[in-house]
Amino acid sequence: MQVLLADDDPIFRNLAKCLLEEWGFTVLLASDGAEAWSILERSDAPDLVILDWMMPEMDGYEVCRKIRQTKATRLPYVLLITGKRTREEILNILVAGADDYILKPFEPLDLKVRLRTAIRVLELERQLESKTVS
Repeated sequence: MQVLLADDDPIFRNLAKCLLEEWGFTVLLASDGAEAWSILERSDAPDLVILDWMMPEMDGYEVCRKIRQTKATRLPYVLLITGKRTREEILNILVAGADDYILKPFEPLDLKVRLRTAIRVLELERQLESKTVS
């Protein structure tokens, strides 16, 4: 499965990329929100997106909002990565349209479990879509 990883920290981005590839994902990288958005506008945009909350150009909150405002029939599953920890900040992440979040720093197993959930949700959406089309 293809995943978009958008984070402005090159060290984190490369470490996360290595983990994701080790787990069998094909990884597209973006160093800021604007670059992530340009990838998401393509016809072959990935179904799974991992966004950092704080990025230059366009933050993860704005990217989430833009995703949810599109008229696309299939929206990606969005996992937001953040260092924000207050209840209000977490609620803002979900209100923006993220499907889930994970706190930085995180344990690799935490990310793997959340990605497994994302894949199940995406598979269920595909099954539902195929049943409504038939």
